[in-house]
Amino acid sequence: MRALVLWVALLAGFGCGARSSLRGEGLPPPDVVAPDTAPPDTLPDTARPDTPLPDARPPDVPSRVDVTCPAPVRGRQTETVTLAAQARSSLGLPLGYRWAVERRPSGSTAEPSPPELATTRFTFDRGGEWLLRFTATDRAGATASCTTRLTAEPAIELLCPNDVSNYEGATVRLEALVRSNLGRAVSARWSLLSRPPGSLTDLTPAAGTSSSLLLDHLGDWRLQVTATDSAGLMASCTANVHADPDVLVTCPADRRSSPFLTIPLQGEAQSRTGQPLAFRWEVVEAPVTSTAAVTNATNRVASFTFDVAGDWTWRFTATNTRGNRASCTTRARAASDEAVRVEIVWNTDRACVGCGARGEGQDIDLHLSDVSRSLGRWASRAGDADCYFANCVCGSPGMFCAMERLDWPPTGALNNPQLDIDHISDLPGPENINVRQASAGAQFDVGVHFFSAHAASPFTTVVARVYCGGRVVFESEGVRLEEGPSTDHNLWRVGRITVTAGGCAFARCGAPGSLAECIRPQGSW
Repeated sequence: MRALVLWVALLAGFGCGARSSLRGEGLPPPDVVAPDTAPPDTLPDTARPDTPLPDARPPDVPSRVDVTCPAPVRGRQTETVTLAAQARSSLGLPLGYRWAVERRPSGSTAEPSPPELATTRFTFDRGGEWLLRFTATDRAGATASCTTRLTAEPAIELLCPNDVSNYEGATVRLEALVRSNLGRAVSARWSLLSRPPGSLTDLTPAAGTSSSLLLDHLGDWRLQVTATDSAGLMASCTANVHADPDVLVTCPADRRSSPFLTIPLQGEAQSRTGQPLAFRWEVVEAPVTSTAAVTNATNRVASFTFDVAGDWTWRFTATNTRGNRASCTTRARAASDEAVRVEIVWNTDRACVGCGARGEGQDIDLHLSDVSRSLGRWASRAGDADCYFANCVCGSPGMFCAMERLDWPPTGALNNPQLDIDHISDLPGPENINVRQASAGAQFDVGVHFFSAHAASPFTTVVARVYCGGRVVFESEGVRLEEGPSTDHNLWRVGRITVTAGGCAFARCGAPGSLAECIRPQGSW
């Protein structure tokens, strides 16, 4: 869902849980899953979960499967990437594997190959975003899964028109935006995937970036735009058109914004028979890591706060008391432009079902330290060389910083961090720290601390992301963090940012599935 033209121009935290002033010592590092010593591709056919268990296995010992997915992968359309997951059975039982696509761009038919091995290959047949799930199951029936996000830069940037509604008899004008990222000539063609029964109309013209459709019947049309470049690479997208006898809606124009900013969503609606109308705003497309929802979603005028960088689509629907309804869509891109931006999200699988209530949610804290002064320490042991909730927010939870909170060397505007919105009473994540201007050579360490847990969830899965000048330079796999038995809970040292003349670089600590050296009690760093 990468956009263009105006979309090139149109292109965290609130932890839940009450703060505690207690800090403790002595939490041992968590167990870290190590890869199997035998290559998964050489497993015999008998190593499948439906094979009978060996008689020697103690019947009262439960089996557990642990898995680690590869970090998110970025590539280009037509590129093939290798994905190597790791899995182990707590009893050493043979494992069966399965890769499956949970989310894909419009028009993509790509599948992992082979899907039944721990190491697979995937070819980007479109540009956009995929979510792949890896599952491992042992012969005792124990199973575990994780996901990996794949993103491909498209050969062709293609943006279909937003969904629209109008009355029967109206002619709807449609415009697609098309551009080659490889400097090639591109052609576009329109086609109808479906139409209301009895409709005889068609898209006119069928070729080009502009077309129109006569709504000759009540009902719904689904149309597709297919773009093809001179080398035969293709991209496609779809849009919906609706004809209603009574209700008419209009959506606001597409928007451009930034993470943590709030924008109004003002739809227009009318019933030409004067029937009362009910309204609904909904998120129909969002970044995988977003947890944001529309505020006042049942009002004609709603609002939305961007929680991460990325692309969104909202749908506005009006319905009258007779069941007539009309819908339209609006898109937005939230982009960060700071020199350095770090964000984390957690509980994205909603495993902590009770999280969200004040005092009952997991509270995960993001830290950014000044390497030149922190001496590898964190929180109060690092003083003001570590930016985190105690010293780097503006004041009350939910307040946005208008300027940098800490003055890091050199004196002035460079290298000064701020923690945007330390929310402790809402849905978990995201949380972010940014440095608006940074000097070449500056170094910052990124840390993630498990501050407190929900009573039923002493662990969570965290994803960390690093941006340089609005461009993602690192995104972690989902990393399991555990609270531990004391108040000196675990801190994950994610890695180090080094600012360069042209942006910044990131060196992670450890590797997927091998983070023993990177996670320990906060006070033992």
